Amino acid sequence: MKHLIYVIFVLFICSINAQDLTLLHINAKWNQSNNYDLRGLKNCKVRMTLIEDLNPSMRAQIKSLPTIILLDKNGKPRGQWVGGLSFKVEAKKQEIQDRVNIIAKE
Repeated sequence: MKHLIYVIFVLFICSINAQDLTLLHINAKWNQSNNYDLRGLKNCKVRMTLIEDLNPSMRAQIKSLPTIILLDKNGKPRGQWVGGLSFKVEAKKQEIQDRVNIIAKE
Protein backbone atom coordinates (compact mmCIF):
# COMPACT_ATOMS: atom_id res chain seq x y z
CA MET A 1 0.00 0.00 0.00
CA LYS A 2 2.87 2.34 0.83
CA HIS A 3 4.38 1.76 -2.60
CA LEU A 4 1.05 2.36 -4.31
CA ILE A 5 0.64 5.72 -2.57
CA TYR A 6 4.23 6.62 -3.50
CA VAL A 7 3.63 5.71 -7.18
CA ILE A 8 0.40 7.73 -7.27
CA PHE A 9 2.20 10.68 -5.66
CA VAL A 10 5.04 10.52 -8.22
CA LEU A 11 2.57 10.28 -11.10
CA PHE A 12 0.62 13.23 -9.73
CA ILE A 13 3.76 15.33 -9.42
CA CYS A 14 4.81 14.40 -12.95
CA SER A 15 1.39 15.25 -14.36
CA ILE A 16 1.44 18.76 -12.88
CA ASN A 17 5.10 19.31 -13.59
CA ALA A 18 5.43 22.86 -14.85
CA GLN A 19 8.77 21.98 -16.36
CA ASP A 20 6.78 21.41 -19.52
CA LEU A 21 7.31 25.13 -20.17
CA THR A 22 10.63 26.45 -21.42
CA LEU A 23 11.91 29.98 -21.67
CA LEU A 24 14.41 30.16 -24.49
CA HIS A 25 16.75 33.15 -24.27
CA ILE A 26 18.52 33.92 -27.55
CA ASN A 27 21.26 36.52 -27.77
CA ALA A 28 24.50 37.19 -29.64
CA LYS A 29 28.10 37.07 -28.40
CA TRP A 30 28.54 40.78 -29.09
CA ASN A 31 25.42 41.59 -27.00
CA GLN A 32 26.01 39.37 -23.96
CA SER A 33 26.25 42.41 -21.71
CA ASN A 34 22.50 42.81 -22.33
CA ASN A 35 21.53 39.25 -21.36
CA TYR A 36 18.23 39.22 -19.49
CA ASP A 37 18.43 37.74 -15.99
CA LEU A 38 15.85 34.95 -15.93
CA ARG A 39 17.09 33.44 -12.67
CA GLY A 40 14.41 32.97 -10.08
CA LEU A 41 11.54 32.42 -12.49
CA LYS A 42 9.35 29.54 -11.39
CA ASN A 43 7.32 26.90 -13.22
CA CYS A 44 9.61 26.75 -16.25
CA LYS A 45 13.00 25.65 -17.50
CA VAL A 46 15.36 28.35 -18.72
CA ARG A 47 17.60 27.68 -21.71
CA MET A 48 20.09 30.13 -23.13
CA THR A 49 21.64 30.01 -26.57
CA LEU A 50 23.61 32.24 -28.87
CA ILE A 51 22.30 33.12 -32.29
CA GLU A 52 25.65 32.05 -33.70
CA ASP A 53 24.92 28.49 -32.50
CA LEU A 54 21.55 28.26 -34.28
CA ASN A 55 21.14 26.73 -37.72
CA PRO A 56 20.62 29.23 -40.58
CA SER A 57 16.85 28.66 -40.88
CA MET A 58 16.30 29.35 -37.17
CA ARG A 59 18.71 32.29 -37.27
CA ALA A 60 16.69 33.88 -40.10
CA GLN A 61 13.55 33.87 -37.92
CA ILE A 62 15.13 35.94 -35.14
CA LYS A 63 14.61 39.62 -35.99
CA SER A 64 15.71 41.25 -32.73
CA LEU A 65 18.22 40.52 -29.97
CA PRO A 66 17.89 39.47 -27.28
CA THR A 67 14.75 37.41 -27.79
CA ILE A 68 12.98 35.43 -25.08
CA ILE A 69 10.44 32.85 -26.24
CA LEU A 70 8.07 30.92 -23.97
CA LEU A 71 7.52 27.43 -25.40
CA ASP A 72 4.92 24.94 -24.23
CA LYS A 73 5.52 21.19 -23.95
CA ASN A 74 4.80 20.78 -27.68
CA GLY A 75 7.35 23.42 -28.64
CA LYS A 76 4.64 25.92 -29.59
CA PRO A 77 5.50 29.56 -28.82
CA ARG A 78 3.18 30.96 -26.14
CA GLY A 79 4.90 34.28 -25.47
CA GLN A 80 7.74 36.40 -26.78
CA TRP A 81 9.74 39.35 -25.52
CA VAL A 82 12.31 41.07 -27.71
CA GLY A 83 14.97 43.72 -27.38
CA GLY A 84 14.30 47.07 -28.94
CA LEU A 85 16.65 49.62 -30.39
CA SER A 86 18.66 49.50 -27.18
CA PHE A 87 19.30 45.75 -27.69
CA LYS A 88 17.78 45.09 -24.24
CA VAL A 89 14.55 43.38 -23.25
CA GLU A 90 12.59 46.06 -21.43
CA ALA A 91 9.89 43.74 -20.02
CA LYS A 92 9.70 43.36 -16.27
CA LYS A 93 10.53 39.96 -14.85
CA GLN A 94 7.09 39.85 -13.18
CA GLU A 95 5.42 40.25 -16.60
CA ILE A 96 7.27 37.17 -17.85
CA GLN A 97 6.47 35.24 -14.65
CA ASP A 98 2.78 36.17 -14.94
CA ARG A 99 2.67 34.80 -18.51
CA VAL A 100 4.41 31.59 -17.41
CA ASN A 101 1.88 31.18 -14.60
CA ILE A 102 -1.07 31.69 -16.93
CA ILE A 103 0.20 29.09 -19.41
CA ALA A 104 1.14 26.67 -16.62
CA LYS A 105 -2.44 26.71 -15.31
CA GLU A 106 -3.94 25.79 -18.70
